[in-house]
Amino acid sequence: MNQSKYSKILGSLVYCALGDAMGAVTENLTFDQIREMYNGGLRELAEPGKTAFAYGNKAGQITDDFSQTYLLTEEIIKNNGVIDQECVENMLIRWSGIPRYFNRFAGPTTRSAIDVLKAKKEGRDYRPEGVIDYARQATNGSAMKISPAGFFNPCDVDKAIEDAVRITQVTHDNHLSISGACAVAAAISSAFEEDATLYSVMQAGIYGAKRGEEIGKERSRVVGGPSVVTRMDYAISVALSSVTKEEKLRQIYEIVGTGLHISEAVPAAFGIIMICEGNAWDSVCEAVNVGYDTDTVAAITGSVVGALEGAEKADPALIHVMDRENDIRIEELARKAAECLGD
Repeated sequence: MNQSKYSKILGSLVYCALGDAMGAVTENLTFDQIREMYNGGLRELAEPGKTAFAYGNKAGQITDDFSQTYLLTEEIIKNNGVIDQECVENMLIRWSGIPRYFNRFAGPTTRSAIDVLKAKKEGRDYRPEGVIDYARQATNGSAMKISPAGFFNPCDVDKAIEDAVRITQVTHDNHLSISGACAVAAAISSAFEEDATLYSVMQAGIYGAKRGEEIGKERSRVVGGPSVVTRMDYAISVALSSVTKEEKLRQIYEIVGTGLHISEAVPAAFGIIMICEGNAWDSVCEAVNVGYDTDTVAAITGSVVGALEGAEKADPALIHVMDRENDIRIEELARKAAECLGD
């Protein structure tokens, strides 16, 4: 097993999980409310309060973001590291059978896709009633679980993009969701290069967003909505501006946006990573504290920056808490994924 690959896979998984678990606490709160309620910002595992969708979770428990990432990684490992449509479908069916995730956290886009999959497996014809608003399906659910497309294709950005398209079309079959997912997958794949830097990973992400948009327009539904690429460019320009770090983060929240739309969440994640100069823990914490859809923005942020930094600085105590509270084994999963890749 290649130790460098293992560290980067583990880093991507651990920081994605931390982003999800911590962001589930601050989700739905504003930029200012978080700073008021958590003495400047949350920087530890905590129990979600009544404002959060995850109210009732224990400190360290995950939601849909990392649970889908974890299960998808398992399905790809079962398939010897090969990503195909069946892996994604199997993950979604398994995930829908876990009430603590599906009943509480499944969004309308994912629910609809799972209804179609279940009908298909049972030999039934299923068509949603009424007019389908495909533009409303351009959500960040495509990018929150996409990291395996990156780390199962280390240093192969174009293959990561192809696999990201394959994964995304099962649930979020539109050109914007594909663009955002490809940005994340491409960035993670490029993070495995020996000479990877913060700037090379950002550039790979922008390339992935552009290529994903092109592929999406060719193979998927074209929907109305802001460009992921243009928003990413703007978010990075905010990060490179001369104002204070706090003002940069406020601009990400107020102008780029940190909500459900793919063209907000992915650009926000890349902007935050750039603002934090590629520091994994700081990036995740700032994403947790940026406001609105913080669990998904922080999960996406963690999956990218964790692959860049690796797992060496990750706190083992936090990994232990998340393993215990979610009945998962993150380090073991990363090891099995790395073994699929060989040396």
